[in-house]
Amino acid sequence: MENSSKKLMKVLDTGIALSKEKDRNKLLGMILDASMDIAQCDAGTLYVNKDGHLHFKVMKTISMNVDKGKNGEEIDLPPVPIVPGNICAYTVLKGKSLNIADVYKSSEFDFSGPIKYDEITGYHTGSMLTIPLVNQEDETVGVMQLINAMDEQGNIVEFSPEIERVILSLASQAAIAMTNIKYMEEIKNQMWSFTEAMAEAIDART
Repeated sequence: MENSSKKLMKVLDTGIALSKEKDRNKLLGMILDASMDIAQCDAGTLYVNKDGHLHFKVMKTISMNVDKGKNGEEIDLPPVPIVPGNICAYTVLKGKSLNIADVYKSSEFDFSGPIKYDEITGYHTGSMLTIPLVNQEDETVGVMQLINAMDEQGNIVEFSPEIERVILSLASQAAIAMTNIKYMEEIKNQMWSFTEAMAEAIDART
């Protein structure tokens, strides 16, 4: 019960922080960090849904000291097409989360990407939780994928249903915050374009 209360407080505190953050890159990093902390997992990736693809925006693997994207730097990986068969794309197409106990024992989806990554790096991808980020307009603005939930002894375990529900709640708040920042950026760009157009019009008259 105490552990559950701590996780609840973490979600509430993160929700407050998300509503205050105005920097898009910091927001994405905050979402992934908080989710990994709550889920007690080793790795995670946050994708943004754009132009029919899922673009890598933030990546983190604690055991391999990987932490990319939080300062807005590009992640040199090809975007994931939103087509059936890919687990991340599935969450966008179906609008629901997927909780996989062991990717090596699952035949439902194409896990050739994670398996190939394991072969190259020596990492071992076990459990996986993939969550759609759905905003207030029922749009899936991104996907968060968490990898390798860990028990107190450091063993890879399945993501529990309780954790899945908690992360879903956090993902919903995150999607709304992401959308609000996008709207703010669009308004700023429109205002800047209007200002430039007015300046050109004034110059043309003088």
